[in-house]
Amino acid sequence: MNWSLLRLGGFRALWSGRLLSWIASGIGPLALAFAALDLGAGASGLGLVVAARSVPNLLLILFGGTLADRLPRRTVAIGASALSALSLAGMALLLATGMATLPLLAVAGALNGIGAAYFAPATSAMLRETVGDDLVRDATILNRVSMNIGLVLGTAGGGGLVGSFSPEIALAVGSLLFTGALAFFAGLPRASFVSPRRVSFARDLALGLAFVARTRWLLWTLLLALLGQLAFAAGVQVLGPIAADHSFGRTLWGFAGAVQTVGLVFGAVLAGRIRGRLRLAIASLGVAGMALPLLILALVLVVHYGVVDPLHWFFWLSVALFAASVGLELFTVPLDVTIQLQVPRTYLARVYSCLTLATLAGMPLGEVVAGPLARLVGAPLLLTGLAVLVMLAAGAVALSPRVRRADSALVAPGPVPR
Repeated sequence: MNWSLLRLGGFRALWSGRLLSWIASGIGPLALAFAALDLGAGASGLGLVVAARSVPNLLLILFGGTLADRLPRRTVAIGASALSALSLAGMALLLATGMATLPLLAVAGALNGIGAAYFAPATSAMLRETVGDDLVRDATILNRVSMNIGLVLGTAGGGGLVGSFSPEIALAVGSLLFTGALAFFAGLPRASFVSPRRVSFARDLALGLAFVARTRWLLWTLLLALLGQLAFAAGVQVLGPIAADHSFGRTLWGFAGAVQTVGLVFGAVLAGRIRGRLRLAIASLGVAGMALPLLILALVLVVHYGVVDPLHWFFWLSVALFAASVGLELFTVPLDVTIQLQVPRTYLARVYSCLTLATLAGMPLGEVVAGPLARLVGAPLLLTGLAVLVMLAAGAVALSPRVRRADSALVAPGPVPR
């Protein structure tokens, strides 16, 4: 990886601000959940408080991308960071003064989710502005590494702060991190790219969606991201704990999840070593790796307990989760690079908002359908079906002529297919 890029002032400010923001984004939801539990929330109340943050993020992400394509992206990033910092500080203050209630936590969580919806598209679209086209590939890899490390540190650090101190302390630390990110974003050059506003906001939003729909390589890869996250959420997040209880237990399930997050970091580093030698079509096959843990979990549920040592299942599941994370990163990095270099700057933030929406929407969809489908066909068959779906989708995208030619202009002259 080209760490020398951090010598560039604009990229260093963007990279550092995103790193602090991702750490804070890992702390915030975890501390919010435990704060709700401390206020006596049951499963339903906790679900409502958590949803109060995630639903606005999901609903407003397209608006965030459109706004970032109309206004200076530096301004949008600063505003989103300020809103996120204030929302976490407000939660911490409410808890510290004893004034917190579940509805108030939900409102503060919703404000935090709104900030996240505007932060991601704006900061992703600024990358090309800070380094130029020639260094986009290296900058993308460093951004992915910072995001994965930030989320790991945020989740682990948030748990440590909540366990050692209290949720309000964790929320206060998250607020300070967002404030630090705001300061870095304020140091970005003011001459950021701004699209001329010739049409209304609604028209800009519609034009962005139409661009994604007619740019077929982009549409197919976004659908692949959606299906991959849907299958993974349904199989691993919902049915995975059931399989763990059936075999190796809850403690080892947590360790397997930690291995999965390490795979994300390793995958980004590996993508950095491969650099431009991995084309988008081949990288799409990396999503097929997400089928591996689904198949292992199906076997855990099918094979009678005691026939296979539970520790063996834990080992192979950990390997599969690690491989799935690596494969996902090997797909995401070339996709990010292709988007940065092939999508016109006037559409960049809206395209990234669509990519984020595809990823975010896939998870709740998978979590919702997992239970009813498992009752209908059985968990092992559902897991196998999801694995087959992911492999077929990855293969179809990899074989698509439009996807295979999508990044051809990055290695040879020629028009981008649509």
